[in-house]
Amino acid sequence: MLLAIPIVIIAFGAALLWVAASPARLIYLLPLLLSFEYRLRLSSFSFDLSEASLFVVLLVSLVHAWEGKRNRPLAKIYPERTLILFLAILAFPAIFFEYNAAHAASVYRDLMLPFLFLLVFLQAGVDKKQIHTLIKLGCVFAVANAILGIAQYTTGNYLWFAGPDEAEWQAYKTSFAKLSGFGDFLGVQNTLPTGLYTGANMFACFLSVPLCLLTTLAFFGSLPKRQRLLCFLGSAVIFVCLLFTMFRSGLLVFAASMMTVYLFLSRRRGVLRVVTVTVLASAIAILFLTQGLFDWDQFGTFEGRQEMISDAFTLIKAHPELLLTGGYTDLYHLQSRETQEIHNLGLYSIVQFGLPATLVFFAFFIRLFRRAFYAAMEVKGLERSVLVAIAASIGANVFLYGATTMLIDSVQTAIWLLFWAGIASYLIAYASAKPTDSSSTFGLRHAMLPQQGNLS
Repeated sequence: MLLAIPIVIIAFGAALLWVAASPARLIYLLPLLLSFEYRLRLSSFSFDLSEASLFVVLLVSLVHAWEGKRNRPLAKIYPERTLILFLAILAFPAIFFEYNAAHAASVYRDLMLPFLFLLVFLQAGVDKKQIHTLIKLGCVFAVANAILGIAQYTTGNYLWFAGPDEAEWQAYKTSFAKLSGFGDFLGVQNTLPTGLYTGANMFACFLSVPLCLLTTLAFFGSLPKRQRLLCFLGSAVIFVCLLFTMFRSGLLVFAASMMTVYLFLSRRRGVLRVVTVTVLASAIAILFLTQGLFDWDQFGTFEGRQEMISDAFTLIKAHPELLLTGGYTDLYHLQSRETQEIHNLGLYSIVQFGLPATLVFFAFFIRLFRRAFYAAMEVKGLERSVLVAIAASIGANVFLYGATTMLIDSVQTAIWLLFWAGIASYLIAYASAKPTDSSSTFGLRHAMLPQQGNLS
């Protein structure tokens, strides 16, 4: 242990010198800041360390502006800027309709800060080589987190960042999971993995995009055999950790994203692809609907959320004006027996921010997916696989996982997903740009993958 102290100091000093040589390298802090969850609580307010990501991209943007660098492929991001501006304006009035205006302002901040991060990230002018490095670092930190999660599950130790209420929630969940067929097969212990996060569900959501990306590269990435094997091993480690979280929505998100990837990247005929995906989707539905297999607690099912959704619709019928302004979450809690927020992204957003803001929110992601899949048609090989995997996983999180939870109530999760949305936007821009607009090929070492560039 004593020997580790000077090693850490030397490594930290070397890192500072490396960043000082080129301050734009601060962009590589993003995957690190988003790979763990820690909330600093001061006297009057608190914030997640992940929020420092905004200041990192802002600093990088200022460095690029000082150096006179401009990123031509992303010189025009007016549609994203306009949608984010509309979202900020339409969601703002909800603050004044809540009983607790201070808390409502905090919720508004948690909604807009991740989008502000994305906006500055897109304005920062990150070059192609840096984008590829960010993708790799995001996957590396996810695998490292998954290894820690597996150690947590098997030993019951190393829960360094687990929240104060996490132990009680895990005891509740594992007591039911042990009675299910799936839990009996896995030999559920008393501890679920949380990695460097405060909760198992948040941790599982963090793993979803890297898991889909590594799995896609292992099977559809056109990589050399050794690199495909590394991707497969990384995806296997993350998948095992995801199983140990007992997070059913995470398993469904992974299944849905991989079926989308298969539809776009498989070389089989179109009809055969559709039939294969239909059969797989039916088999997964049967597994999840089979009594006693995955239904270890009703709260985790749609049935358990029925009262929340019913109460939300009752509130909307009684106060239709909330569709325009939002700001009725406090009233929802007064009239509902449920103490938690509405576990449905669409309904939660409508009650909290209003229907116009909710429509703009979903329009933002629909536009991103549309651009991603159109751009994927224009490129081949590794670039196409990476872009499709990221877009499919984000889509599954927003629309499938969002059907069972609020999603945007966690600033950490929102920044993580919008970080990958920013990566996808850069890949789309480079795919659409002329060859002269890109200063480098796709990757870091040309000798490793001559035909696909260097992302491998």
